[in-house]
Amino acid sequence: MYAIIDCNSFYASCERVFAPHLRNKPVVVLSNNDGCVIARTSEAKKLGIPMGAEYFKYKEYMEKNNIKVFSSNYPLYADMSERMINTISEIVPEIEVYSIDEAFAKLSGLPEKDYRKIGLEIKNRVYKYTGLPVSVGIAPAKTLAKVANFYAKRYPKFSNVLVLDNPTTIDQALGLLDVSEIWGIGYRYSKFLKNNNIKSALDLKNAPEAWIKKHLKVTGLRTQKELKGVSCIPLETVQPDKKQILVSRSFKNAVTDINEMKKAVSTFITIAALKMRKQHSNASILGVFVNSGRFAQARRPSEDCFKTAVLQTPSNNTFELIKIACNLVDSIFYSGYKYKKAGVFFSGLCPESGVQFSFFDTFDRDKFSKVVKTIDFLNDKYGKNTVLFAVQGEQIKLSTQEMLSPEYTTKWSDIIEVS
Repeated sequence: MYAIIDCNSFYASCERVFAPHLRNKPVVVLSNNDGCVIARTSEAKKLGIPMGAEYFKYKEYMEKNNIKVFSSNYPLYADMSERMINTISEIVPEIEVYSIDEAFAKLSGLPEKDYRKIGLEIKNRVYKYTGLPVSVGIAPAKTLAKVANFYAKRYPKFSNVLVLDNPTTIDQALGLLDVSEIWGIGYRYSKFLKNNNIKSALDLKNAPEAWIKKHLKVTGLRTQKELKGVSCIPLETVQPDKKQILVSRSFKNAVTDINEMKKAVSTFITIAALKMRKQHSNASILGVFVNSGRFAQARRPSEDCFKTAVLQTPSNNTFELIKIACNLVDSIFYSGYKYKKAGVFFSGLCPESGVQFSFFDTFDRDKFSKVVKTIDFLNDKYGKNTVLFAVQGEQIKLSTQEMLSPEYTTKWSDIIEVS
């Protein structure tokens, strides 16, 4: 049996943990630049706030209806996610972190066989230890567990925990579920299926296997088998390494100076290179892009705003990568333009231990590797950005966050004091 544990309105729920007076009140969380809604509580949904709503259009309506608005606080959300996962890990033998607010768990091997009791234990302990409300769906396969979670979250009579282990109950649940709600069935496939009179999850389950394999390939056939209770998607207890790493941001104020752009790009390189080192990977390709926005007049051709460099020796060393990135900025930055966004990406990632060195390599890898490890150690021990690279200079404001809550669990100065 598999369980999917999903936090309800995760970002908004994290904010409510430290503002208990907002329980049962409408709350929304905005994107990086306070641009649009990326999380809503059920109370905000009932007031008609759609996902992706542009804040400037709904600001007056939100104020009128006493909707509490927060800027996104990703350090807080990441830490709360880790606490939630750690709590679940104390109960179940195996766990797969699926996203920041979701985790799959395998329940086989537990002495307790009352699966609803296990689900309630998970729900209650997560709330007790973290303050986060979760819904738990349990079934013989991961796709069916997702179906159970869909109902557990939406219908109060289940108390946020639903077990689907009876064939009759499973068919009833699938018969009421729109095919577009099935995990792994995207917009294109759901449209195709509905055009072929497969409108519910039950219709998909009962469709001829040969037809499914022909039109939805092996992935669709696997989904169908999962709906029949046959487990085809194993638990991934070890997160696979990323094959590409991208870091980009929109700027609070447009960047018109090339040195300011190099500061931003160097900061992005620093973040991305650290991610690579954490998964012990090196990049073979480095790319940099800048963007003047959709409404900029007389923009340069798009190909001028994006350049890549193939590294002679794959690297994750920030010193080397910053130098290459700044050279790329020189080739794509044009004075007189107002740039609203920039980013960097690494691809062609390979294991750190399998790098083929070049005889003509002039970069002192041993020396700078030791320096980077020391910087990582100091930033890890004393806090992010304790040690910066000189080219980063004084950090520019990358995004607007006018309604940002404190980092209650990750910054000493923001910890709540109890008198």
